[in-house]
Order: sequence, then C-alpha cells, then structure tokens
Amino acid sequence: MRLLFAFVVALIGLLPGLATAQNLAPHRAAYSLSLGDNKGQVGELDGALVIDWAEMCEGYTLNQRMRFTMTTAEEGTTESDILFSSFESKDGTSYRFTLRTSRDGQVVEELKGRATLDPDKGGKAVFTDPETEMELPPGTMFPTAHALLLLNLAEGGERVILRAVFDGATLDGALDVTAIFTDKQPGQMLLGAQTPEIGKRPAFRVRMAYFNPDDKTGTPQYETSMRMLDNGVAGDYTFEYPEFTMKAKLERLEALPKPRC
Repeated sequence: MRLLFAFVVALIGLLPGLATAQNLAPHRAAYSLSLGDNKGQVGELDGALVIDWAEMCEGYTLNQRMRFTMTTAEEGTTESDILFSSFESKDGTSYRFTLRTSRDGQVVEELKGRATLDPDKGGKAVFTDPETEMELPPGTMFPTAHALLLLNLAEGGERVILRAVFDGATLDGALDVTAIFTDKQPGQMLLGAQTPEIGKRPAFRVRMAYFNPDDKTGTPQYETSMRMLDNGVAGDYTFEYPEFTMKAKLERLEALPKPRC
C-alpha cells in the first residue's frame, strides 16, 4: 500500500509568480491521521505524520515520519511506522533517498538509492537496497522540480498538468502525475487564530492522480486533494485509495531557518 508519497509532490512548492527557491518556506508540519470513507475494507485508522522540509545551499531535504494503527477484517490491528528522507539538488539533476517501513515493530521494507536526470535524455535510478537499476524516461522530474514547475504553469493559467515524477518510494519507477488546479484563493489561516505567519498566504485547491505507466487500465494507484499555500505549506489532505480514504489534518506548523549561502 503506497501510503507515503502523495505528500511529497504536494508539499514542496506551489509558489507565486515565477517560482524560485527564494519563495519556498522551509517548515515543520505535524498532521493527525484518521479514516475517511472506508469502502468496507478498513474498520479503524488513527495516527500522525510529521514533515520537515528544509533548504540547504546546494539543495532541498525532506524528512518524513508516518505512524498509524489500522484495523481490517483480514489482518486485524496492525501498527505501521514509515520513515523517509531525501535530498534533491537545486538544478533538479541529482536525487538520493531512503525509506524504511516497519509493521508491528518488524522492518518489512527498506529502499535506498540515488538517481540522476538529464533534462533531454531522461536518467537512471540505482537502488543499493535492494540492488536494482531502472531507466527514467525523458521528461521525468524529481519532486521539488516538479512542484516548482506545477505552480509556474498554474500561475500562467494552466489548470491540468501532466508530468512523470520519480520519488524513490517504491520500485515502480517514475509515475505519471496528473494535477488539477483551481484558481488561487485569497489569504488563508490554516490554524485559525494560532496560525504563524508562514500559514497566512493565498492558496490553491489541488487534486492529483498518480498512475503507473505500465498499467493500461487507466486507473490511478491513488488520488489526493489538498489546500496548498503559495509558499509550499500544505493544509489538510484527503488521500483516496481503492480500499479506503485517509484524512490528514494539520495540527502544528512552524518555520525553519533558511540557509545563509
């Protein structure tokens, strides 16, 4: 179940005007997780997600931890703990990543590797754990570069944007991502009166669908919708999977420092 990476493309940067690194707001965001429409598959779901998105002089880092308890008729109650970290160069050509998934205290999956891209020729992802390689087709983007492009196009009036994105969260390779934007709305207050300054910005409503290019059925692996501020800070999410819907509610938000380069 791919519960992690709907967040990555969404959270990194939907920026005003011409999207540039200076517009991004490094931040830490904490969300509570709960069950939406269970579609008859999931009885209960409860958990938390913490995201640290930071800027360095040479690139961007993401550290993310998701912990949740899920109850299903088939497996009973299980506890999952997902840790993910990544680094992406500012020129969008180099990326490294690690993922570890534990269930009921036992590690059930580990992924680690690097990827490189040439804007015109595509690229390659090399997993060192497990050892495997895959080609990335021309036009593939890493998550931050993709998010920057999305808002540039949205600000220019495009409302439906299709791109291939590689994140390293599974061995599926690059996924085809379809993003649908609404018009930008005036200033938002993500946490009401307790909202810090980075949470007081205009916002888009965005819906994304993630497709495996090898699946010819036209059915997405999952879909997500969210309220996204124009500095890259995300409010509440809804994630739609074939088996159930998960909701992520923003509970805490704080700014992280920008680097002095």
